[in-house]
Amino acid sequence: MAQPRILIPIPIQDAERRRYTLGKNYIHSVIAAGGVPILVPTALDDATVHELFLTADAVMLTGGDDVDPALFGEEKHEKTGGVDADRDRVEMALTRWAVAADTPLLGICRGIQVMNVALGGSLIQDVPSQAPSELTHPGHWHSAARDQVLHTVVCDAGTRAAALLGRDVGVNSFHHQSIKRVGDRFVVTGRAPDGIVEAIEIPTQRFCLGVQWHPEEMAAGRADMLDIFRALVHSAQK
Repeated sequence: MAQPRILIPIPIQDAERRRYTLGKNYIHSVIAAGGVPILVPTALDDATVHELFLTADAVMLTGGDDVDPALFGEEKHEKTGGVDADRDRVEMALTRWAVAADTPLLGICRGIQVMNVALGGSLIQDVPSQAPSELTHPGHWHSAARDQVLHTVVCDAGTRAAALLGRDVGVNSFHHQSIKRVGDRFVVTGRAPDGIVEAIEIPTQRFCLGVQWHPEEMAAGRADMLDIFRALVHSAQK
């Protein structure tokens, strides 16, 4: 059996906007799980992206800068930044196509936020100022290691998140935005102790899971985090 092809949009993210970039651990995690990463530049037009989508077995959306708040009907918060119209366009389209076709879909950090907005949800644009908590969510504002556990997530029993990770899981944290209004069809299946949404899924899909943390940064040392990618690849093989 051929290895499943996992389509991953790759955006321009360097400070001078001269390079398409993607963290190596996304790629390494997919390969370790038995998949083949297919990187798709977000500058491509929708028709071309759709052609590539039709050849893929699954889609993975990665972390990065903020989603344009205009897409969920809000003015831009002073802390919202790095908006990329091409990336928003491509990743929103891929989410909708994947859900409509029941193509396996995994969203990580920004990816869970894109998935939510694509199906009509909204975001807290800045957790520290709009939903302050004693927990450390925006890990990029301190010196935490990329694989350091900063808080726990409680997953609801009977969900895919719980099946993969257990009910109580330690996670890293590198985000300043999070889900506010939950998008159509999504069910919240994991929350941090302060109530911040950390996992969503569509139970009726083959595989449609979004997580707010970065499992790719923990997958080399933790089987439960690698299992997220293995589940995506396994679903893509069916």
